[in-house]
Amino acid sequence: MNVFNISWLLFKNNLKLYKFYLGVLSLATVIYYNFLAVNYNPYLKVLGEQYVFAQVASTMCSLVLFLTMLSFMFHANSFFYKLRYKEIGTYLLMGVPVGKIGLIFAVESILLGATAVVTGLPAGILFSKLFFMLLAKAMILEIQIPFYIPLKAIGWLLLILAVIILVMGLKNYWMVRRSKLIEILNTARQEQSLPRIRWVRGLLGVACILTAYYLALNIFTLPFDLPLNYVETSVLILLLVCTGTYFFFGSFLAIILNGLIQNKKAIYKGSRLVSFSNTLFRLRTHYRSLALTAILCAATFAAFSGSLALKYYAFTNAAVEAPFSITYINQDEETVKRIKALIEESGHRILAEHDTHFIRGEVSYQGVSGRRTQDCLVTSYSEVQKSLKLTRPENYQEILTEIEPSEQETVSILHSNLVFSGISYVGDKITIQGRDFVLKNEVKIPFIGEINEIGQYETYIVTDKQYDEMRRSSEELTLHGINITEPRDSLQLVEKIAGVMKNPGGNLNSYAGQYQYKYYLIGAFYFMGLVMAIVFGISTFSAIYFKILSDAILDREQYKILTKIGMTKKEIGSSIYTQVGIAFILPSLLGIMHGVMAIKALETFIHYTFTGSILMGIGILLLAMTGYYVFMCRKYQDMVVKGWGIYEKA
Repeated sequence: MNVFNISWLLFKNNLKLYKFYLGVLSLATVIYYNFLAVNYNPYLKVLGEQYVFAQVASTMCSLVLFLTMLSFMFHANSFFYKLRYKEIGTYLLMGVPVGKIGLIFAVESILLGATAVVTGLPAGILFSKLFFMLLAKAMILEIQIPFYIPLKAIGWLLLILAVIILVMGLKNYWMVRRSKLIEILNTARQEQSLPRIRWVRGLLGVACILTAYYLALNIFTLPFDLPLNYVETSVLILLLVCTGTYFFFGSFLAIILNGLIQNKKAIYKGSRLVSFSNTLFRLRTHYRSLALTAILCAATFAAFSGSLALKYYAFTNAAVEAPFSITYINQDEETVKRIKALIEESGHRILAEHDTHFIRGEVSYQGVSGRRTQDCLVTSYSEVQKSLKLTRPENYQEILTEIEPSEQETVSILHSNLVFSGISYVGDKITIQGRDFVLKNEVKIPFIGEINEIGQYETYIVTDKQYDEMRRSSEELTLHGINITEPRDSLQLVEKIAGVMKNPGGNLNSYAGQYQYKYYLIGAFYFMGLVMAIVFGISTFSAIYFKILSDAILDREQYKILTKIGMTKKEIGSSIYTQVGIAFILPSLLGIMHGVMAIKALETFIHYTFTGSILMGIGILLLAMTGYYVFMCRKYQDMVVKGWGIYEKA
């Protein structure tokens, strides 16, 4: 038989072993095709700016998915190689040249990848219509996207996957090529050894994680006046988290388990000795897998909760960008009458009207590159108080308490279209209209909104007395806000109002316009973020799956011996649940903590709190992990107690 025939025979015989791997890889191919298809769909390109938002989101997700697939395939290939180590040794004993064995396994790996592509690509094409329907709904696009098969997307997908599959084949060939018969024969007799107890690395890992958490919670107030901007700080946090996770499972967990084993009262209770000993002895080879699981779990949580946070942000920030249904400035009496007449003719009813007063000014502060002076708006606390009582944002009473300044203080209302804030000046001394103040707080609340003429300026709140003195030497401006019924469905009305206004591009704002624009931007990231959460979740479960199965294969002989000396099936089950729990719960909890800190850092950037998104993410992830934990424990127990025929061949 030639190399291909042997590889094909092995591939068919091991399909039961590969089915989970093929399922994950096929699903990743389905999602990857649809991400690429966004960039080459002509029916989306006509949307203009909305299409750009979808394209950016799909490109970013495609890159992340590529790296995730690469990591997953490398991890799975290493598992398959260890699983079939004896098979390689058998071929060597039979006199098959090591180069030919390597070629057989390389071709088998290529067949695996090709099978995933052959099943995944047609499924991706088939489900692309549903994908684009969901994307359009997430972005509130009032269009029908026809079914279309972009050949360029297929070409790029085949090219990218061909490169990955070829790399996997070469890797398998090289791994087999380096195999030595004497090492394979001695593998069965090799005794597992305890990992080295490295206190320095273990404590360093914990210190890295805690430092990363501190920086995430205080990203704008770094200790020791570190000369880092928010981008550099974010990269530093990511490096500290990855390094700390690696050292935590590589060294600190060994310290904990070794301490538990030394505690006779704790270790000799039930079957803990077997569980803790197995976990400790395997840390030398399994700590990378545990660290990878924690990182993937963090990515899953961050993608899911981050997507929910973006959706919440889209709803909430639309109200910040448009505090009233319709807002305008600098209009004469005749224009105002025509605006109200158009509202009455439209079928919408006026619910409330409100005038907001403020002045233009200048603010000076000590920036990164020296003293800076820029334009701003200034208003009084009572003006903000009246506005918030009408717009009534969530917890507005608490907001009023937080923003009330003293005579020497001011509070900054960040301009509404600010998404990410890279620096904070809270606690610093600033000068407004020649008067010195201490910046008490920075908030994002509905007040001026997204008016092109003035919406790009920050608004500073001062006491009524300070404001009265400032406006004597400045021209006071008035912003007129109108609340109407069904503001989300008032886009046609807003277009008619723009037709009778002077300079509507600079002086008119509406809730309907801001709501739709924000959803064009956020909707694409929200939908694709949820898709990426599914991908990361499957990758997390896959990493756990291969790790648990590896342990089960190694433990089968051990549990057979323990059964012969009197260990009951119930005790074996208890031991398995404890052992799997250590490999399951620790990475999951640490991953969730990493994800929570990522969302808390996001809160600092955009001045919102996402408590609901965090709690929902924790609840759903824990629920999914609990169900998967029970499933894997039963699978582990079946393999240990009943055996699994396919592994007998190995």
